[in-house]
Amino acid sequence: MASKFAPLPSASVLFVDKDGKPMPTFYQFILALSLSQNVGPLPAAATDAAAAQLGVRIGGLYETSGVVKIRKS
Repeated sequence: MASKFAPLPSASVLFVDKDGKPMPTFYQFILALSLSQNVGPLPAAATDAAAAQLGVRIGGLYETSGVVKIRKS
């Protein structure tokens, strides 16, 4: 059965540095997840403005031709 949640990032993505301190990639990933409220089937939109019309919040995720994007404005 398919999971309704997106897979975790690749193990090669560094979330902590050699001292165990969270790296910016970790913060960006967690922020995107917490603000998006739409991890799963992503709305398709060509631009940030189109994503806004679909109800995607700033920081929320949407996709354009299979590329995942974060709404910035």
